[in-house]
Amino acid sequence: MMLANGVESALFQVTRSRRALLLAAAGAALVATPAAAQADGDNVIAEVTITAQKRAENVQDVPLSVAVVQGEALEALKLNEATDIAKVAPSVTFINSAGPRNFGFFVRGIGTSTFAAETIEGSTGYVLDGVVLGQAGSALADLPDIERLEVLRGPQGTLFGKNASAGVINIVTRRPSKELDIRLSGSWAWPDDERKISGYVSGPITDTLRFSLSGRRNKRDGIIDNVFDGRKFNDRNDGGVRGKLEWEPSDDLTATFTADYYRREADCCLWTFAQIGGAPSAQEALAAAAGIVAGTGNFKQNINGDVFANGKNYGASLQVDYELGGGFTLTSISAYRRWFTKDGLDSDSSPLDNLDVNFAFLKQSQVSQELRVASPTGGFVDYVAGLYYFETDVHSASTQLFATVPLPFFSRLAVIDAQTRNIAAFGQANINVSDSFRLIAGARVLNEKVEADKNRLDVRFGGRDSATASKSDDAVVWRLGAQYDVTDDVMAFATVTRGYKGGGYDTNIGVGTLRDVRPEKPTSYEFGVRSRWPDLRLVANATVFFGKVKDYQSAGRDPVTATYPIANGEAKTRGVEFEVIARPFDDIDFTLRAGGAYVDAEWGDFPNAPCFGGQTLAEGCIGGVQQDLTGARLPFSPMWQGNIAGHYETPVANDWRLTVDANLSFRSDALIAFPNNPRTEQDGYSIFDMAVGVGPQDGRWKASVFAKNLFDQDYRAAMFSTPFGNARSLSQFQVYESQRVVGVALDLDF
Repeated sequence: MMLANGVESALFQVTRSRRALLLAAAGAALVATPAAAQADGDNVIAEVTITAQKRAENVQDVPLSVAVVQGEALEALKLNEATDIAKVAPSVTFINSAGPRNFGFFVRGIGTSTFAAETIEGSTGYVLDGVVLGQAGSALADLPDIERLEVLRGPQGTLFGKNASAGVINIVTRRPSKELDIRLSGSWAWPDDERKISGYVSGPITDTLRFSLSGRRNKRDGIIDNVFDGRKFNDRNDGGVRGKLEWEPSDDLTATFTADYYRREADCCLWTFAQIGGAPSAQEALAAAAGIVAGTGNFKQNINGDVFANGKNYGASLQVDYELGGGFTLTSISAYRRWFTKDGLDSDSSPLDNLDVNFAFLKQSQVSQELRVASPTGGFVDYVAGLYYFETDVHSASTQLFATVPLPFFSRLAVIDAQTRNIAAFGQANINVSDSFRLIAGARVLNEKVEADKNRLDVRFGGRDSATASKSDDAVVWRLGAQYDVTDDVMAFATVTRGYKGGGYDTNIGVGTLRDVRPEKPTSYEFGVRSRWPDLRLVANATVFFGKVKDYQSAGRDPVTATYPIANGEAKTRGVEFEVIARPFDDIDFTLRAGGAYVDAEWGDFPNAPCFGGQTLAEGCIGGVQQDLTGARLPFSPMWQGNIAGHYETPVANDWRLTVDANLSFRSDALIAFPNNPRTEQDGYSIFDMAVGVGPQDGRWKASVFAKNLFDQDYRAAMFSTPFGNARSLSQFQVYESQRVVGVALDLDF
């Protein structure tokens, strides 16, 4: 007991001293910009080039908190899905639950996840080869032929035009090669018969024209057993292709055309019972009678209806880079994309027909054009400036049939059409006061227009209603800061950034109106240190941050209408992000990366937050409708996150080589539901992934054994109030990776 009290007291002191902890961490300069290390022949840490500021720069010179992971590191551990990003980039979490429409990334505790996706975008921008994806769900795909992955943390609206109020995930795929390169890869994993195969070919067509072509196919059995009829749900069945043509007729001009296509057809995404909150409902009683035991280890359901999540995502872009002379570079990126998703599921968790039909179809198309100029560096002022245009059209049709509720608009069809148009002028400049000191100033002036139409039909009683709304908003996004080179190998910076995410309308099918959602406006302060220690073969970085989001767009549950509306609240986030990269031995090929984040994220002023299911007056629910969440923790935001990754290579025998890759990711406890429900707190957990490979020294092939979640750590992606369950019952979304996965792989490189 004395020991327990001592631990409790120590934790209390740590909590009270968190500001001092942040400052101490920054002063120690231990990490904040995860950058995957590469080695040259002397086992030193080579430079990593990124494009986080719209020009190629050494990551150690960039005054941002950036996590960088090379494609080879992802492939070695078979981490090739967008949801794997959270394993290698501290501060990033995600919601991947009932389907792609409410998928979302969270950075530093800030993010948006909603089914009202027609006009409400995610808070984290997802950029693929320079093109912003207008719908977060279209990012729910695999990661083929990746050159590198950049996670930019904090508001990035100055240089990235859309939905970047929490951060940006910037995906850069491989450029076509000047020599023929052929790669094939295949893997099989247990226990759910996961099969993956991919191919990549690249090389020259003429002296000035190069190409690349990649393809992949992924299949896996479902992880949820349906006791009603033996079906298995939440499987994987997808694949796609990407092609590139790169034309370089002179040293001054490069034009790259990219086209890609991805398709998904899966029996996904179904939840399971996590907790029975009291007297079981009829649905919960039927599940218990069928042998289903609610709990964290429950991978069983008991339904009679359909479950599906089918979609396709394709697009094309043309990037032209032209050297104007005098060191100026003109870049144009023109893009067109489309995304379709058809998803639905039997939502009553039983063989009864309470809500067997809860289906939706959504299609989105977007066009974008970015034109920018980058000045030469080395003068008194260098800058990037440009113009941006983005337009997206969304059409959705949703059907919900509450068969046993004889009330108006409980058997309903809703058709929604929405359009968002964004135009902007932007620029960011460095004012080089001296060789070692520079000021940073940037701004984006934008106008965003949103239009929405909703038409509902009561398919039982024949009623109709409709709503139309539109609005236009002007905003100025800006960034100010200073950067100082303490030595050639140590840089410090301080910045303040104002971000913006456009408003829109809550298009929820459960109500006939279009509720107005105000724009999200974050302000973020950062102080960082970047350091290299060449003699020690060491990189150490740290960033301290504090942010406040006005009109934070978040989802909660409305117990009156049984819907999940978008509400504007306020959020605060503060903490420190850190990383160390080391190659400690001059004669051993071993690289170690250790990164982490302390994130203290909480609601700001939010007195009218929705109550959670079954919340009582004693628990803070006022009038059965709202609760005061001011100062409470933000959901989906562990206070501590981190990962440690290692790569080791060594010759064996005469002509063979052994490789060992490992990654340990850690997350402390967190609430995993909107709105705050203390019973949805998930304990902290660690996930250990590892791969051991062997092949010839020339790298022509490699055979490997890999394991994901080697120690079989159970965890869930999200929880929520069980539909048709006891008011205090909870359901959960189980994750494929929350079980041990062991497999074998063969990689060929010709």
